[in-house]
Amino acid sequence: MPGAEIAQYGIGFFTIAGLIFLVNQWVKQRENNNIAAVIENNTKALEQVSQVIQSMQITLARQEAKLDELLERARR
Repeated sequence: MPGAEIAQYGIGFFTIAGLIFLVNQWVKQRENNNIAAVIENNTKALEQVSQVIQSMQITLARQEAKLDELLERARR
């Protein structure tokens, strides 16, 4: 029965192709989860950097005010 053997090969082929497809989808989903984690970590890092920059700006403004005050005293 050559037809039955060909059918078995066809079923085997589609089974292997299905498994490859499922593994491929699983890997893609896993990569997307990694990308989401990277984006979340980068967002947190950028928020911390912006807080540091803001605190530096406040410190510089205070220092500038103190320098202006010292220059005014020196001019008197």
